[in-house]
Amino acid sequence: MANLIDLTHSLTNGMPVWPGHPVFEQRAVASFAAGDIACNHSLHLSEHCGTHFDAPLHFVPGGQAIDAVPLERFFCRLAVVAATDTPPGSELGPDRLLAWEVRNGAFRPGDAVMFHFGWDRFWGDPERGERFIADWPGLSGAAAELLVERGVLVAGSDCMSIDRYACTDFPAHRVLLGAGVLIGENFANLGCLPPICELTALPLRIANGSGAPLRAVARIRGMDQQP
Repeated sequence: MANLIDLTHSLTNGMPVWPGHPVFEQRAVASFAAGDIACNHSLHLSEHCGTHFDAPLHFVPGGQAIDAVPLERFFCRLAVVAATDTPPGSELGPDRLLAWEVRNGAFRPGDAVMFHFGWDRFWGDPERGERFIADWPGLSGAAAELLVERGVLVAGSDCMSIDRYACTDFPAHRVLLGAGVLIGENFANLGCLPPICELTALPLRIANGSGAPLRAVARIRGMDQQP
């Protein structure tokens, strides 16, 4: 048997978005209350809204768009790095990745690696929601380079960005997307996962998209079925 864990935040009006990006809006255009025969909503959103992937095109001129990413990329082994002790606004370096490998074995080519900073706890809290869009920790350029060396094809976290808050040069984005690695942001429930499980994360097929919202699910197998 295997357990399934949803790693996706619901798309809701008023949810956090990157400062300056379009807000998410769901609006009724047909409803039973209005006497319509069916229910229908219009959606207004950014490609980088909610739980989503950044495609290389997001930072790399002429880079791969989200609709050109092979389907195989969205089904992979998932390595989860616990990092809740990372100070707000700071960068996580390669030492944490090397320590993970000592305990769990080396990252494999084709892996997804997600960093559990615990930032998703601020996502839907009405009293702390503003905290989600400030002071989050991120990945250093050196840590991103190590992931590229290992052949990782997806990297992400439960924060607004894989780079730390107030970063202006975006080293992790530039290293990862420059190497064709997809970046996952605003993931949820990473703290519910073991160090190794499986990821299925299917983005919307947006033509020439620089990224896309997705539905991400982790699959945790029994001890006799570990990937």
